[in-house]
Amino acid sequence: MKRVICLYRVSTIGQVDHDDIPMQKLACREYAATHPDWEIIDEISEKGVSGYKVSSNDRDAIVEIKKRAAQHQFDVLLVFMFDRLGRREDETPFVVQWFVQQGIEVWSTKEGEQRFDTHVDKLLNYIRFWQASGESEKTAIRVRTKHEQMVMDGQWRGGYTAYGYRLEHLGRTNKKNQPVRDLVIDDEEAKVVREIFRLLSDEGYGTNRVANYLNERGIKTKRGTTLWRGTSVRALIANPIYKGILRFGDDLSEPFEHLRIIDDATFDRCLELVKGRACKPEEQPTVPVRTDSRSLLTGLLFCGECGSRLCYSHNTTRKKLADGSIKAYDRDTYRCYRKLSSRKSCTGPSGYAMEPLNDSVESEVRQFFKNLGSVPAETLVERACSRNAEVLQVAYRQAVSEFEKTQKQVSALETEAVKALTGESQLDLSIVNAMLLKHRAKLDEDSAAVEEAKARLEAEEKNRKSTEAQVGQLLTWAEKYDEASYEAKHLIIAALVDRVEVYKDHDVKIYFKVTAEQFLGKVIRIA
Repeated sequence: MKRVICLYRVSTIGQVDHDDIPMQKLACREYAATHPDWEIIDEISEKGVSGYKVSSNDRDAIVEIKKRAAQHQFDVLLVFMFDRLGRREDETPFVVQWFVQQGIEVWSTKEGEQRFDTHVDKLLNYIRFWQASGESEKTAIRVRTKHEQMVMDGQWRGGYTAYGYRLEHLGRTNKKNQPVRDLVIDDEEAKVVREIFRLLSDEGYGTNRVANYLNERGIKTKRGTTLWRGTSVRALIANPIYKGILRFGDDLSEPFEHLRIIDDATFDRCLELVKGRACKPEEQPTVPVRTDSRSLLTGLLFCGECGSRLCYSHNTTRKKLADGSIKAYDRDTYRCYRKLSSRKSCTGPSGYAMEPLNDSVESEVRQFFKNLGSVPAETLVERACSRNAEVLQVAYRQAVSEFEKTQKQVSALETEAVKALTGESQLDLSIVNAMLLKHRAKLDEDSAAVEEAKARLEAEEKNRKSTEAQVGQLLTWAEKYDEASYEAKHLIIAALVDRVEVYKDHDVKIYFKVTAEQFLGKVIRIA
């Protein structure tokens, strides 16, 4: 009796039925039964292993079978089809040949025995796996194309459902007329998503602090646990699905408003804030690392005398009163540590009271917002944007018109060249070809001009949208600043103010990141 080992393989776990591969197993057993001198001694399964992506040297099943073949523990290797051994044309044919060279018969239930008696056998063996490799590539292309189309159509592809959404049957069916589910907003979870983005964009929370906030309030994750982490919050706010955009790899769909939870400006601002904190050690943070500090100006204050940064300091002194009770006095200051460490290196004082400095900066921030609020939003946008959008549109239309004109001339010359070849035209072919060469060169130039004009126009439109979002954010801050929390004020000031310099005579110079000149056409003098 010939000892037979059967190998079964499926490329994805989804093809496995109850931890088994029934179709291949049944076919191999029935095929073995047609050979009276065969006896199946073992059945080996590979579940979720790609025969195209994974080398045979990395497949445990192939390694084990080759080891047993070298020890002559079996006589026949049986598979459902030869591509179960692999689909790599540069490798699998030689694996099959290796088994045959060890005296092992390699059989398929569909293709019979693979022999190497002649050169033609070797060629057919190679061609078989070359075709299998090509089929794998075609299948991958078809699957990717299908997934891309589903994304562009706003259909759910399967897999993990983002927090804030759930799946529902909305009446859609697949090609087998089976009902399929679609992605819809989960109203309860969407409230949590909006709160996450609000804490990050308006209150200046970090992702770890947001995670703690959710855990303390018993908000469950998608998996039903109260185990939020900073990493999960960072992954959440980077998912474009909250803008209604579906993603497949690097491909993004157009926004689907029925899936939108967060507006574009808030989404982009949250990403900017989180990335601004994740700076390299040698870089200056673009947003405050913390907003829960007692200091409103942490990271913004500098000594005007020596240029070093002023750091927040809190000190508590206790004094015994006449009645024997103890009274605590808190003192909050901004201190120049260069002055403290070396008095001669700085001519300014060692510290400044916190409240007067905070009040001074807040007063100028309120004045900035007051001036900003006196002008309509549309006017602010027009003043801040470069006002050449209409000119750029004219330039783009002219470039397109010139391109189309040259394109028609090239087409006419190509038609004339064909007539010259057939003797239907009186023009000399060499003259036509020379003109054609010249016009084709001009067509390339015109095409480049169209792309350049289009790029300038798109950049202008992008700049305008960015400015509109910035103006909207500034006006929102102006309206809500006085009622804002301490954390929110910290975040707003850090977004508006670049640095504050304090001098020994207590003069203060405030440098704004966003100047009033951008919007109001004038400079606010700050002293």
